[in-house]
Amino acid sequence: MASPADGERAVYEEQEVVEVVPRESHLERTANEPRNPSLHGVTISHIDQISNSIRVFRLDIPRKGTIKFLPGQWLDVHVPTIPKPGGFTITSPPSSATAPETSHNGYLELAIQRSSENPAAAWLWQDPALILGATLHVRVGGSFVWPPPVAAVSALRKVVFVAGGVGINPLMSMLSSLAESLLPGALDVHFLYSMRDPGPPRHVSAMLFLGRIVGVFAKGMLRGGLRLFLTGEGGHVPDGEQGVVSCAGADVVFQRRRISVGDVAAVLGPDRESAVVYVCGVPTMTDHFVEKLTSRSKGGLGMEADKVLFEKWW
Repeated sequence: MASPADGERAVYEEQEVVEVVPRESHLERTANEPRNPSLHGVTISHIDQISNSIRVFRLDIPRKGTIKFLPGQWLDVHVPTIPKPGGFTITSPPSSATAPETSHNGYLELAIQRSSENPAAAWLWQDPALILGATLHVRVGGSFVWPPPVAAVSALRKVVFVAGGVGINPLMSMLSSLAESLLPGALDVHFLYSMRDPGPPRHVSAMLFLGRIVGVFAKGMLRGGLRLFLTGEGGHVPDGEQGVVSCAGADVVFQRRRISVGDVAAVLGPDRESAVVYVCGVPTMTDHFVEKLTSRSKGGLGMEADKVLFEKWW
């Protein structure tokens, strides 16, 4: 579960930070969530610096070992010298955690935001030279998963992912798993992704998982597509207008605004009864979408509650 800090929570208005208020710790927030009792040792084998606020970690599983999880689940991450675990969502698909028939290890991947106030995250944001090769202990938990626990997958025709910022983390694992397990055309999969605009020149390598998502659809691994939304101060593209991000020789169109419920309605089309929507982002964003998607009053889409799954990024 993505966490900017253990002792405070950012409150957002239109995806911009307004104030900071006390919040529960990862263990307190997830006290009623399912957890696998097994504690696994893993080794930090690679750290990729995405930006000045995001690192992606590869955690190797011991040779011939396997850690089972469902796409969307998180880890309790116990780091040396810190008494309480941090909570971080797995961004890799379950297939990566199974040892391949080669000399390589299976692994888990985590994208972790920098935070001096989150003890586990602060430890993981030390100089990479000090922590590469270190052993961590992790436990799998969480109920925000693919496949949906209530809706019958065989009856689904469409899946819509709505990601705000680091809320992309569990949805990335789900998308990757879908791309591996489905024949093209079995489902329509639509990914609506909003992030803070890094501004020109907008290098894809600094935009978390954007290149990976584009690759899934460009290679025909899934039918559907990506819609990208950039918010905040971003240079020369006025709010509401379009621009492009160059990705592997292709131009990815983005819009300079927030995702709206109308955007979700547009990709759902007439398939609301046979669709499921996953939403992950900051609490105000998530609450807004869940309320509008399930409301039967004017302006709501009237979807069944079990077809709208969500997790809040704290």
